[in-house]
Amino acid sequence: MPGIIRARGPGVFGQGKKIGFQVLISCLVALLVVGPAAVAVSRPGSSGRKVIAVAQVGDADPEVVGALLPAIRESFGREAVAVKAIPMPASAYDPQRRQHSSTSVLDALAAAKRPEWERLLGVADVDLYVPDLNFVFGEGDSRRGVAVFSLARLHDRDLRLFEKRAAIEAIHELGHTYGLAHCSNPHCVMWFSNTLAESDRKGTRFCSEHSAELARWTKVKRE
Repeated sequence: MPGIIRARGPGVFGQGKKIGFQVLISCLVALLVVGPAAVAVSRPGSSGRKVIAVAQVGDADPEVVGALLPAIRESFGREAVAVKAIPMPASAYDPQRRQHSSTSVLDALAAAKRPEWERLLGVADVDLYVPDLNFVFGEGDSRRGVAVFSLARLHDRDLRLFEKRAAIEAIHELGHTYGLAHCSNPHCVMWFSNTLAESDRKGTRFCSEHSAELARWTKVKRE
């Protein structure tokens, strides 16, 4: 999976030459006895755990992508990984509106989505729109398993508030990809926000009804 960096922890090479030599001999014996299939290679998602990939779109800040991963893991019970950036499609820009079509960005994400990714979330930093609204914070597509949201209207001098807003929109749009509709509870993350103040009010949590619905979709036990 592109763009994933895994830190290498301490291994046998830090435990002395003798132990390292013994491990090497053991591996060679395993190869001779049962063949190359005996040696497992660790890959993202190879354990069978579902993966939500998160990619910057265009010039969005890659550090924001990394900051989103813990909240996504907690909310959806999936592994969340940062992947290679996706270019902003030139066709998404509407010069009359001076905005980018969120649906066009979804098309680009769908084309880039890999089979091993259960979902792909794009993080942009341009103003997004759909034809019937003057702007949108983001958009999700449950059929193709892709979503996008923008940081453009979320920026604040308070970094913690900015990161909270980004997490709210990320979870909201990913919720749509799992079939969750908008909520009538103004404190649920699936509430439709017309303003930034409404988004700030609702927070990152699902209401009990949407939490139960998400559990049925993802088969993850939730409190």
